[in-house]
Amino acid sequence: MDGLIFIYILFGLAIGSFVSAVTYRIPRELGFVKGRSFCDNCKKQLYWYDNIPLLSYVFYLGESRCCQKRISIRYPLIEIATAIGFLILYLYSFSFVYYLLFTSLLIILIVDLEHQIIPDELSWLVLFLSLFIIHYSLFTSLFAGFLFSFLLLILYLVTSGRGMGLGDVKLAIPLAIILGLEKSLSWFLASFIIGGIVSIILLLLKKANLKSKIAFGPFMIVAFWIILFYEIIY
Repeated sequence: MDGLIFIYILFGLAIGSFVSAVTYRIPRELGFVKGRSFCDNCKKQLYWYDNIPLLSYVFYLGESRCCQKRISIRYPLIEIATAIGFLILYLYSFSFVYYLLFTSLLIILIVDLEHQIIPDELSWLVLFLSLFIIHYSLFTSLFAGFLFSFLLLILYLVTSGRGMGLGDVKLAIPLAIILGLEKSLSWFLASFIIGGIVSIILLLLKKANLKSKIAFGPFMIVAFWIILFYEIIY
């Protein structure tokens, strides 16, 4: 059992390294299927041993080997977050499709958080995965998906896009499909509660003002996992 835990942690760190690269490249329209990794600072190509998840960051003391500039803390944080997510999924015996879902949603969360966009390709991928995780009747699940997406669409239209983006509207469909009608209501409310709390904290810390645009996708994703795990634990 301990050996398997260690393996899942290592696997999570490796996937986390992939996630950090993808979330850097997608918003910049850089290919991530092919092409060597490069230094963010001097753009020099990196060798394989420069990309060992977490260990490279620790070994080089958080500095790039090629130019000795500081490496963004985002990379080890993403790798650690992915490893923790994979470990939790393993401990609660989630099926393989949930690992793909977690990875996809983590990519969306980071891209939306950093750039306030949700690429359609990622939303379609999550929608495709959701069709393998339907826990209720197909009609009920699809009804939940389109209902809560429609509610967000109304908010988008009422606020002229200031309170919600179309990416959030599209993402709501697969998340509600997975949760079903009843759980989706809890998820929907939790998303706004978490968003409200975070917004208040940012205002108090003067990290944002009333005119600041804050990505809503991350709140939807965090609330999704909270509701999902709450139902499993209790």
